[in-house]
Amino acid sequence: MSEYKVKRVTYFDKPGPENTDSVAQAVRERVKERDVKHVVVASISGRTALKFAQELKGASVSVVCVSGYAGWLTQHGVEYPFVRGEVREKLERLGVTIVDRTPSAFSGDTIDYGLARYGYIPPSWVASETLQALGGYGLKTAVEVLLMATDCSAVPSLVDIIAVAGTDKGADTAIVARSTFSTWMFSSDSAKRFQVLEILAMPRRKKWYRSIGVGGLSFKEVEKGEIISEGAQPT
Repeated sequence: MSEYKVKRVTYFDKPGPENTDSVAQAVRERVKERDVKHVVVASISGRTALKFAQELKGASVSVVCVSGYAGWLTQHGVEYPFVRGEVREKLERLGVTIVDRTPSAFSGDTIDYGLARYGYIPPSWVASETLQALGGYGLKTAVEVLLMATDCSAVPSLVDIIAVAGTDKGADTAIVARSTFSTWMFSSDSAKRFQVLEILAMPRRKKWYRSIGVGGLSFKEVEKGEIISEGAQPT
């Protein structure tokens, strides 16, 4: 018989920021096993990353805050940098690395998305939609920010790392995953591929955004003859 472990997974009835405290508790418990040395948090404004950094203070892990890069403001109209003022100062005092110069792997920040107007569907869209179907917007974003953090060397590649993300604001998802570079995600070398190793917390019911911004383009799903629009908010 192969070896196995029985572990706890926290499932939420619905996604959203009200789950943040429970996610932080799940991460704190997992860190106690001492085999994970890095925690990557998706946090545009830095507030969610600050909460996790404070919760994990003294836990012998490094915390990385992944925000948006400068090109993101052309799509969302928010002044760069997104992590600023007192929040940024507190993160820096806690030794948190802030990633805000790396284009995202899934959110329309690369040259491929400029071809969308000609009918080209970037492979990252397929990966993004698949991850959302499996674990919701939080799982998609947790994978995304871990790739970004690895791409810019904020965390090492090919090690087990906790990634945290949410839907709209806060956090509702946490995973343990094997870090890798975006270019290695589907590598022919299986040892280099991205792997989700554990689910620590996630919502059972999922949420999809019906509007997608792609550079200068905006795509919206149409339902019953009407255009329905939803947008993500900074965390």
